[in-house]
Amino acid sequence: MYPCQAVPVVVFGKRCPKPCLYCDLHRKQFDSDQIIVSGRKEVLKNLQKFKGTYFSAVADCFLPANCDLTHYLLEHVWKRKEDFVPLIVTKQVIPNKSIKLLITNKHRVVVQISLPSLNQRLLSLLEPGAAPIIKRLEIIRKLIRGGVPVIVVVMPWFDIYEKNESIEDLPRVLSGIGVKRCIIGTGVLPEPQKQRIVDLNDKLILKAISKMTAVRQVTTKLGYTLPFRKRILAFQRLINAFHKFGIKARICTADNLDLINKTKLPLCTEFRHNLFRKN
Repeated sequence: MYPCQAVPVVVFGKRCPKPCLYCDLHRKQFDSDQIIVSGRKEVLKNLQKFKGTYFSAVADCFLPANCDLTHYLLEHVWKRKEDFVPLIVTKQVIPNKSIKLLITNKHRVVVQISLPSLNQRLLSLLEPGAAPIIKRLEIIRKLIRGGVPVIVVVMPWFDIYEKNESIEDLPRVLSGIGVKRCIIGTGVLPEPQKQRIVDLNDKLILKAISKMTAVRQVTTKLGYTLPFRKRILAFQRLINAFHKFGIKARICTADNLDLINKTKLPLCTEFRHNLFRKN
């Protein structure tokens, strides 16, 4: 996947039934030479060979169809390897039993929850299969109260607002529930994903993607993004807004490799954990 860490990705057979319109991963297939192992027992057996793994950018690990398997793998890999560190990325409701498991193992997990906007109408269109905003905020609050330092993923971030909305709304709310760190990115839209969004014919969304005029090759995909200078300015505004409310924001370089060594803005090039230092 992305060069964030030399760890494998857990790819679930149950993909998102209502994928986000901007996502090009939900149907991704992998060549046999990319697959380390498959099957529940073999995956569990092999996970302990690594310092960690992604749960998972390809299909949400807490989809209703995946959440029991995710819980099983986490629970049992931690029994086999005490210093194993999973990176969990989700925009679904995490079941209470799994919240308790994450809180119990708060010292050996990285949890990222995606919430790129507080505009429910916007997210209902762009993320039709994701949990409502209020549910995501509730999960973040529960985890933080339990000692899990949740990182909020503000990706893709569209720098657009309806009447009475402000760039400060999201950081204000996140700060109020204890969030201290965010990962931000404007995203890259391949042509098919861009067309799906255009087909919605929603004025607010059309305004957002009309700004994405630059075409760039990023990792394995070619797509539209904000031009370099416009991205810098947009990121600066967002970082300042988060900083005002005591939240440290870093720019994800997975879709912004062209920013490396070309800006003094804070960048995120890999996910880190103290347990990685001894591995």
